[in-house]
Amino acid sequence: MSNMLKAIGVMAALGFGQSAFAADMVCNLNVKSGGYVDGNGTAHCIGFDYSFGSSTSGTYSIENVTKPISSVIWSGNAKCSGGVSCGVTVRAYSINKASATILYKDGTWEQTNTANMSYETGY
Repeated sequence: MSNMLKAIGVMAALGFGQSAFAADMVCNLNVKSGGYVDGNGTAHCIGFDYSFGSSTSGTYSIENVTKPISSVIWSGNAKCSGGVSCGVTVRAYSINKASATILYKDGTWEQTNTANMSYETGY
């Protein structure tokens, strides 16, 4: 019985260690003139232009942070170190994904949702 109580205590401690805050990962995609973007400022951005280029630029950003941040660990296509935004190169005809783990100064942490960007070019 005491082993079961210890196991429940450990599981509860682990569960409370992860915060239940609501930081959001959003994306913003840039396309060349004459193109369009749908979903900037949300977790799903898609863009198209007629430049016949192989890539464009975009930014992943963390919004709705309510506490002081100690550090941010980016993952996926976002290869930044720290900060609440990360500029990326978005390759044509591929899906780019990013999320982040936010470590707060009060010792809690949070995993964001995953944001997706995709880009197409041509006729």
